[in-house]
Amino acid sequence: MEDKTTDYRAELDKNGVIAFVPHGNSMWPTLKNGKQSVIVKQKTEKLRPMDVALYQRDNGTFVLHRVIKAEDFGYIICGDSQFACEKVKEEQVFGVMAGFYRGKRYVDVNGLDYIKRVKKLYSGTRRRKFLVKAFFFFEFLKNLPKRAWLKLFVRKKTEKEEKNV
Repeated sequence: MEDKTTDYRAELDKNGVIAFVPHGNSMWPTLKNGKQSVIVKQKTEKLRPMDVALYQRDNGTFVLHRVIKAEDFGYIICGDSQFACEKVKEEQVFGVMAGFYRGKRYVDVNGLDYIKRVKKLYSGTRRRKFLVKAFFFFEFLKNLPKRAWLKLFVRKKTEKEEKNV
């Protein structure tokens, strides 16, 4: 879940807590693209494995991903639907997800159901890989008619037409 448009760090410094709708599929199945509001509070202590951290990459992008392991330098972090982990320095991480809304229901990250679900998701890499591949395959199938329609029937603008617009 990445974003470059909003300065979440400044908002957290100002208010101590923020709510926003993340975009992207990197945290699926926990968070669905553009459909859930997340509540993030300011980081006050070292994060633990399975916490969801809000951090800023060197290129300025804000990312919401799960802590896999805490290290001396910072954290090993990965999205729920990703398998390539990234090393993040302690000073890059400034927020931690406190919960999110699934429809009108609030899901607290300290709730037993949530903890069980995350442990189950991370208990077997094979199962997680299967779930992620199945999700992206069905997303591909769902969007196939739209992409085919656009390719077949929507005419691309030429460079001349774009300059005239």
